Amino acid sequence: MTSFPLSLGRFDHYTLIVPDAEASTRFHIDVLGFGWVREQKVNAGSAPEGEFDMLNHVLHLPGDPSRVVVITEGLTESSIFRKYLDAHGPGIHHIAYTVDDLAEAFAKLEAEGITMTSDRIVHDPLSGLRQVFLGREQTGYFIELIERTDAAEEGTFKEDNMAELANTMKSYLGEEGGRTPAPSEVVAEIEAPPEAVMDFLAEPANLPAWTAHQTVAQTAAGHWVERRMAGDVPLNVVRGGEGVTFVWDTPGKPFSIHFGVAQADNGSRISVAIPEGLGDERARRTATVIGAELVLLASALGMDIDSAVHEAARMEVARFHLEVYARPGA
Repeated sequence: MTSFPLSLGRFDHYTLIVPDAEASTRFHIDVLGFGWVREQKVNAGSAPEGEFDMLNHVLHLPGDPSRVVVITEGLTESSIFRKYLDAHGPGIHHIAYTVDDLAEAFAKLEAEGITMTSDRIVHDPLSGLRQVFLGREQTGYFIELIERTDAAEEGTFKEDNMAELANTMKSYLGEEGGRTPAPSEVVAEIEAPPEAVMDFLAEPANLPAWTAHQTVAQTAAGHWVERRMAGDVPLNVVRGGEGVTFVWDTPGKPFSIHFGVAQADNGSRISVAIPEGLGDERARRTATVIGAELVLLASALGMDIDSAVHEAARMEVARFHLEVYARPGA
């Protein structure tokens, strides 16, 4: 294994799975001197929409506010956390270490056949936070590798990342899953009110500023089209009560994609369903590009984005623009 050992950075956090997060938290604070940071709830898929199946108490280590423990409790009988507790008992679920370049580390691990719970890196497009789990069969517990940015400093955990990472563990409970399927949705939160987001999305002239559709133009008759190498494609932008839908009247079959907009604690939650029937490879590519577009959307709406994250998103969108421009026109 000439590419090893990996160059691990600092210890980042560890996570416990327990039957009673509140009781465990009280012991850590009252007896061991840990400090309270926050409570974070997540729905990893076993609770109805708007409810939660995962409770996390985040505490910082005694004397070190930058290092945390996450005390996790499953809130439903069918949650993966309750099932994991039943199967393996309470205790340490995973320990996380930072790495500077998770893509490089992931490639080395994959090349050497080291088991990971996912065949892709889980990441939050806006903060740039990237994470992956190494399988527990190698050490008796999961090891997380995490790449942070200034926008996702120590102690920061993104809810959608947490849910996706949790669901990669299904194979360890005798369930299907484990290897990550092609994504069905991309989600991000933007620090702007829903009405402002809707107004921006619904204006076709804004598309070149944040999407791979950079040749959108208005005809003399007032219609919107996307200029392509092989001809123009009519474009319709439909604003509804729950978001904005973009429809390209491509030859043979129109292509549409919907950006759902909902209220979130700090602004708006944007959810984009990946169209069905694309195949795994194209679905993954589409999800990657939409994630990059959401970074540029957030920036265009005034959100402060880490410069490295912004530049990576800009490059991704520019590359995809060339693919879009080469597609068949009218």
